[in-house]
Amino acid sequence: MNCRPNSGSRYVISKRLAHLRLSSTPNPEATSATKLTKLQIYGHVLHPSSFRVDIGEGRVGYKYNLSLFRVSRLVYTESLKIFRQLNLFVVVETPWHEAEQHVSIEGNVPIICRDDAAQHFTGQTLAVNIEAPEFQTDGEGENNRFVILLDDLVLFCRMWYYSDLNFAGDLNRYLTLTLTLRQPFAAPYDDTTLPKALQRRIFEPFGLVKGLNDVIVKGQHYPSLVRAMREEMAIPYDTPQKCLEEATKLHEEGTKALERKDPKRAIELYIQSFEKIHIICIGRKRLIWGDAWFDVQLTDKPYKGLHGQVVRMMLRITLVANIVKAYLDMQDYEEAEFWGMRTIDLMREANGWSPDDNRDEPVLDFPGAAQIGEIYYRTGVAQKALGKRDEARKLLKMAAVYLPHEETVKRELASVSLQIG
Repeated sequence: MNCRPNSGSRYVISKRLAHLRLSSTPNPEATSATKLTKLQIYGHVLHPSSFRVDIGEGRVGYKYNLSLFRVSRLVYTESLKIFRQLNLFVVVETPWHEAEQHVSIEGNVPIICRDDAAQHFTGQTLAVNIEAPEFQTDGEGENNRFVILLDDLVLFCRMWYYSDLNFAGDLNRYLTLTLTLRQPFAAPYDDTTLPKALQRRIFEPFGLVKGLNDVIVKGQHYPSLVRAMREEMAIPYDTPQKCLEEATKLHEEGTKALERKDPKRAIELYIQSFEKIHIICIGRKRLIWGDAWFDVQLTDKPYKGLHGQVVRMMLRITLVANIVKAYLDMQDYEEAEFWGMRTIDLMREANGWSPDDNRDEPVLDFPGAAQIGEIYYRTGVAQKALGKRDEARKLLKMAAVYLPHEETVKRELASVSLQIG
């Protein structure tokens, strides 16, 4: 944490607190009101959201500036309690040295501190220790250790959920999880039980983590909450079939919203549809999880006899095509172009071409060929609106190959064609 004083912050905070000195308020009712106001200021300044910073690519982090503690001894005493109530920390320890980067970058979980700072951190309410007894670690010495906020524990558990799906649910059976609860700033002999509401916040997120080899809970805890956590852990993942069915329903709802001229709602539903097939969209960042989970032959209608990855790919292409259309309807041409070009570039890379080559080759026998054509067409329309006529022409030419009988495609292509004479 950054505890260095900031003269500007100290001045502003001091000014805000100067007129709230309790010693200058003889009226008991006024004193009570003043205390409340001071607590409100502390709560605002010291809330975790006040320390959140954008670190790019849809990710956030925390940069703590605790200059408030340096305003005066009285302010320090009063505000420290508020800080400890609002900022509850979790220490995570694993035998894998790449875990912190995996959690931070792929899981989008903000990290409070790492490396030496994490090794010496003692202010945690919860310690999460993950071990793989049957496997050797990838290095010697101390385990990898990092600190997150309790508020972000659900993000950590969701990342773990998706990580297991990447292995088709075959990772967690080798892992042992130990959860240790403690009063972070209590005397060593103080074994006071954490409040039940707080323990619920601690245990509930771990319901996402399925199929572990063993789960151990240490420290004073409510058995009923641990039992509820274990029951949730025992509920299996949704099958690929169910994931695809729910994603399809959300896609259909999104299309109805698009028909009702509500493109914003349509995009929300399409993003939810992506999530059902384990593709997480955060701003312009997209995280694709669980490829192995869908590597199965489907046995029930409406996908009976089809491969899970093929159905998933077709749904992905359709969702992108409709999201591009929704952004066109909103006249947000930059977002429409971004979503379309990301998919087009991925198709180019699949053919072994660099996206910079701007090379395209139609795959007309692909089951989702018509939707691919719509992506080229709608992205071309977006580029035309952005004044990128040359780029739009190339995409609309390809759209005409995929959709040879679409008059709207022909008209758009004609509108950007080179004029001779």
